[in-house]
This record gives sequence, structure tokens and C-alpha cells, in this order.
Amino acid sequence: MKNLIFVFKSIMANYIASTKGANLLFLMLVCISLTGCVTIYDARTTQIEIMKPGIFNISDDIKTVALINSVPNNPFIPTFNYINHFATLTNSSDYQESTAPENDATIKYRDLSNTCIDALAWVLKKEDYFGEVINYHDSLNIINPSNKALFNPERLFQETNSDLCIFLDRFSFEIEKYKDFEAVTNIASLSWTIVYKKDSLSYTYKQRDTLTFVAADFTPGLTDNMKLKMVVNNSSTFLGQSFCSKIIPTWIPVDRVYYTSGNSDMLQAEKFALNSDWLKAAELWNTQTKSKKSMIAAKASFNMALSCEMQGRFDTAIEWLVNSSSMMNKKNKEHQLICQDYISALMLRKKEIVKLRQQVRN
Repeated sequence: MKNLIFVFKSIMANYIASTKGANLLFLMLVCISLTGCVTIYDARTTQIEIMKPGIFNISDDIKTVALINSVPNNPFIPTFNYINHFATLTNSSDYQESTAPENDATIKYRDLSNTCIDALAWVLKKEDYFGEVINYHDSLNIINPSNKALFNPERLFQETNSDLCIFLDRFSFEIEKYKDFEAVTNIASLSWTIVYKKDSLSYTYKQRDTLTFVAADFTPGLTDNMKLKMVVNNSSTFLGQSFCSKIIPTWIPVDRVYYTSGNSDMLQAEKFALNSDWLKAAELWNTQTKSKKSMIAAKASFNMALSCEMQGRFDTAIEWLVNSSSMMNKKNKEHQLICQDYISALMLRKKEIVKLRQQVRN
């Protein structure tokens, strides 16, 4: 980008003697717009980990959790089928895409839903948030909260000896396979029900995800049936593990934007930041926020916001972003949008921190 700016400036100099004012003005405007691109060109992303709260507030007195798969008794779950997109040869020797519904009798929703429950049980035990996690699979499907006429909470907690029961009560896939597994999409629909021992109400969470697999995801030499089983088994495992983040606080990776510069302090600060030494990075960025060059000062101020977030100082981080936005040329809309997006993310983090204080256990 910088080389491109230099080329345009050279062209502008050559045109001074041979063009009229209108053409010169046009070239100047082009150069100004390119200069505005420098900020976006210097924007990079780094990945950090943040703790996200669960959607349920689970009190400290809940020690034992029971997981129950009630999908096998759900009459709305169809036999396993999928859509196959394939190419057919026409009379004109051209290929056209065709589709056909197919099924695979070797794949059972009962097995897949148990795989999903197993994955949830594994990650809950790994997180060690509860004292005990009991996985009943589908052995207690006679106690199903989706059937209000038969559901008996007193019997449920007597049978499980738990404080909290989590039911998987709906589980289905809508799979489309494209041209010999060049790609596979899986629209998954799940429904979970949570029942508290000391609460007369039950809570339902509907989980819907679109999962995509491409040819590179499959091990060479697998048969079509084995590829399809890989898709559904991996999907079931992922869906069970990801539901854990709805129940308890979970660490997840997120991307954050920061700005680079050829300035020596900025380069050194970047090295510190990428090594997670945010305090040393902040020391250098802070000196550059006072730079007489507004571009460097704006970048350093933006980066200070990232350092403050890592230290849990969200309000100060927002102040740095407001300063950064005001330092940059007002015509640089991209930078203003980046600042606003980050401010919105920090406002959300402030709300999440309030929930985390209620959910994080010692």
C-alpha cells in the first residue's frame, strides 16, 4: 500500500507540467484516499481468551447433575436421511446437478444422541464445576419433562439423587452432501430441558447450528458410508461439548484488532503484546499516545484499549477508544467503525462480568 502511494505521488509530480488543474485535483484526491487506507492496512488481529458466562445462573448449592437422553422416545425424530447433490450427464454431453433424498439405515439417531450426551458429560467433568456428573444415557427415558402428563419431578430427583437434571429431548440433522463429498452441510436442531430440584419450573433451550465439512476434512480412503458417519459423529460430539458453554462459564478464544507501525516503540510493544506481556506493551504504547504524529497517537491509543481490557479496566479502555477515534482524520470512517465495534464489544463484556461474578465458583 505504501509503495502504491509513492507511485501515485510520482505520477502526480509528472502531471504538474502537463495537466490542467482538474486532473491534478483528481490525483490529489486519490492520494488522500490511499493515505486513509494506511490505517486499515496496518490493522491486524490477535487471539485472546475470555471467559463467557453461561445463560443459566446456577447456585452454589447445586452439586450433583444428572444427564438424561430422552430422544429415543420422541416421535418427531425421523429415520436418518439426507439430500444427495450429484452431477448427471445429459444427452448433450453436458453435466447438470441433480438432487435425491437418500437414507442410511446404519446410522441411528439413538446412537448419535447418546454420543452428544457423552460429549457433554465429558466436558462437564473436565471443567470440574460440579461435584458429580451422572450420565444416565437413555436409561431413564420414562421420566420425560416433554410429556407433562407423565412427568413427576419428585420421582425424577428421587431416582437420580441429583440437584439438577439436564434432558436432551430433541435431536435431528438436515444433511446435504455435494458431489462425492466435496462439501457437506449439516443443519442441526436440538432441544435441551433443564430442571432444578428446588424450582417448580423447567427451562428449555433450543440449539440450532449449521456445521460445514469440506473434502480436506475427510481421511483419504474412507468409503461414503464412513465419511457420512464421520460427519454425524463429529457433529454430535461438537454439539454436546458446545452446550456446556450455555450451562457454565467457559473460556473461549476471540479475535481482537490492534495496530502496527514502523515506529520502534510500537514494534517493540507489539512483540511484548504477542507474548502476552501487556504491562510492558502498555508502557511503550502510552508514550506514543503523546506523539506529534496523529496517526501514531491514534494507533497507540487504540492499542492501549486492548491492554486495558486484558487488565480488566473496561471503562478506561473505552476512554482510550474515544480518544483514538477523535485523533484520526474524520474522513477515516473505517477507523471510526473499528473503534465503535470495539466499544460495543467492551460494553457487552462489562455486562458479562456482572454475570460471571454470580457464576464463577471458588
